[in-house]
Amino acid sequence: MDFYGRRSIRKYKNIPIEKEKLDELLKVALVSPTGHNARACEFIVFDNEKDVKSLIGIKNSGAGFLETAQACIGVICDGEKAMTWVEDASIAAYAIQLKAHELGLGSCWCHLKERQSVDGKPSEEVFRKLTNTPEKYQVLCLIALGYPDEEKPNYTEENIDFEKVSYGKYGRR
Repeated sequence: MDFYGRRSIRKYKNIPIEKEKLDELLKVALVSPTGHNARACEFIVFDNEKDVKSLIGIKNSGAGFLETAQACIGVICDGEKAMTWVEDASIAAYAIQLKAHELGLGSCWCHLKERQSVDGKPSEEVFRKLTNTPEKYQVLCLIALGYPDEEKPNYTEENIDFEKVSYGKYGRR
């Protein structure tokens, strides 16, 4: 896995994503680690342009890349089943992003938890209404997807800051 090459992509080509690739993304999300093996995460797939575009106003800023995204996966979690729902959903979301990169797709995280829509409503509430998601489900994020229409350089060794790493005690380098 090329971890240095995975970057957030915010511009996508107008090429639909094959169902097989979406299924591969969902497979890694469904087997991603969860606290106490709760497996409380679920996913809502937006696999056509109309559905993805219906999400554009879900955040008042930082979601413009949904304009060109070809698909999107909403990451939700049953908060009654998992006390670690934020962590579990975050791991699943990142698994989707890593697999997307491996499959030649670009992705970008669109955070919804504790955010506001363009209408000033909680983004989670807007998501639930659009998708008929029951209240017991916590809404974390959307992962926007598409074939990249921008190039970003890989991270390099110069981007690695080992000054942020301590051994045993804070500050022990």
